[in-house]
Amino acid sequence: MDALAVFTAVLGAPAGLACLWYWLSRRNRRGTAVGMLGIVDEIFRPETHQAQQILRIQSELPAPAPAPGDPSNPYSGVIRLSEGKT
Repeated sequence: MDALAVFTAVLGAPAGLACLWYWLSRRNRRGTAVGMLGIVDEIFRPETHQAQQILRIQSELPAPAPAPGDPSNPYSGVIRLSEGKT
């Protein structure tokens, strides 16, 4: 019975860590986590963690709405470049 408990602990701990690493790497690919070291960043480098949160929030924001006086299509029309001397 003791051999079974030791065998389970020896194989269970690495298997648990591998599952945790896989789960965190999948979350990281979807952009919902910083990775396995995200907690370390949050504790020891709070500025970096906060900057990453701000970038994530800014990427989710919608484009700004046009102001009431703006033209409906600002790129329609003729664009004239200043004529240089030739």
